[in-house]
Amino acid sequence: GAVYVYKPDQGKLGLFDNLRREVDHRLLANPEAVTIMARDGTRLPAYLTLPRGRGKRGLPMVLMPHGGPYRVRDELRYDDWVQLLANRGYAVLQPNFRGSGGYGQAFEDLGDGEIGRAMQDDLDDATDWAVAQGIADPARICVVGGSYGGYAALWAVIRNPERYACAASWAGVTDFEQQLRYSLDYIGRRYRGDWKDKVRGEERGFDLDDVSAAQQVARLNRPVLLAHGNRDYVVPFSQFRRMEKAAKEAGKKLETLELNDGHGFSSSRNEQIWYDRLTEFLAEHNPPD
Repeated sequence: GAVYVYKPDQGKLGLFDNLRREVDHRLLANPEAVTIMARDGTRLPAYLTLPRGRGKRGLPMVLMPHGGPYRVRDELRYDDWVQLLANRGYAVLQPNFRGSGGYGQAFEDLGDGEIGRAMQDDLDDATDWAVAQGIADPARICVVGGSYGGYAALWAVIRNPERYACAASWAGVTDFEQQLRYSLDYIGRRYRGDWKDKVRGEERGFDLDDVSAAQQVARLNRPVLLAHGNRDYVVPFSQFRRMEKAAKEAGKKLETLELNDGHGFSSSRNEQIWYDRLTEFLAEHNPPD
């Protein structure tokens, strides 16, 4: 993006500065808005970014769910991760699954109690759409995300390994029961019940352990890159340790990356380390060529 200044007395709009001077916009891929029909008829807004000069069919793809998951959405705008991966030859699909914000209360409420279930179905349905359209090679699809998106990536390869070749998670939730207890410490007492109800839903007997990667890691048979900042106070570093320990006990091997950082990146150096590891991981387990 860029900042422009309008001078009404002159009737002129002039460029003030580019927000990201180091990014050559001529090299960027253009995202487009698409609509995907979920299996229950719910319309899912999504964004598809295709790599330049590689056509539109049979591409390696990265499915990239957003964080949150509630009251958050992907938008039709510049995104570092998306452009990096498109530049490396991947199609990138960003579905706004049920529960995402910005599409009305009814759409958000569809996500209540659906973490790892209908919200994950939406991601699978988005993948199926890309395959049915001929865009994605079904044998070359990986899932990459941060925060809740990191959780969704981990859960994708555990729940549906037949669909996905690998997963990469930055700061992802690995144990939702533990994360819920942690989050409630930072939520006002009057709102704690509402938040628990939103995460758990109304269905009796729903066990978050059934949809938690650390609790279900014995089912894992796909490559995983697990990365986290050891100063993360949103999704605490204990989530990383819990997944690491559970995988070791189950005899599962993970690729791991620990950075001295928080939930996001406080330094360009750490961000570069993550990008390097991510692209190396994808090149090995889902090569673009």
